[in-house]
Amino acid sequence: MRIVLASNNEEKTRELTKLAALQGQEIVSYRAILGEKLSFPAESEDDQEQNARTKAAFIHDKLPKEWVLADDTAFFLEAFPERFGVKAAREFKALGLKGVDQENAYLLDLYKDLADEKRGAYLLSTMALITPDGQTYVASARGGVAIAKEPVGGPDLAGLTDLLLAENGKTMSSMPLAEAADYHDRSRTLRALLAQVEQDQ
Repeated sequence: MRIVLASNNEEKTRELTKLAALQGQEIVSYRAILGEKLSFPAESEDDQEQNARTKAAFIHDKLPKEWVLADDTAFFLEAFPERFGVKAAREFKALGLKGVDQENAYLLDLYKDLADEKRGAYLLSTMALITPDGQTYVASARGGVAIAKEPVGGPDLAGLTDLLLAENGKTMSSMPLAEAADYHDRSRTLRALLAQVEQDQ
């Protein structure tokens, strides 16, 4: 089936398109169908599921015959439990950080004096998928376990995954995509979501 992604984030769209392809699924941007970029409703700063549901419903109302997917991803750091989370992107923007390199440098500076046992961190993806008949499926999954001492990127993934260590001790960006998909929050969430759909078929 073709899945329409309800997102204006081009990096997220590219990433999810690649991750979905590994699971035999096609993802396309809603913009490729509607031919325009829309402004989504305002998001909550503490409710990922509601954010995902709202984005998916917004596009599904315009494309009711499509399978519509939306993702809301949050960034959690053990050493700074009151910060980041669902509003991580907003915090980076408020700090005036521009681009992945500045974000990673900022995080490394926050962690420079912290012991290894305080470097715990993960991304949490929550997705909502609305079917052509209006049924909604929701799933969430984590990816990553700690902040690395330095960013290690790769050709397939970029961003916080340059710094985020998986359970195998590698940054998620440094692994080939097929390997990273086993650890990546969005890949794990999409897999769980599609399993729910398959169980209902």
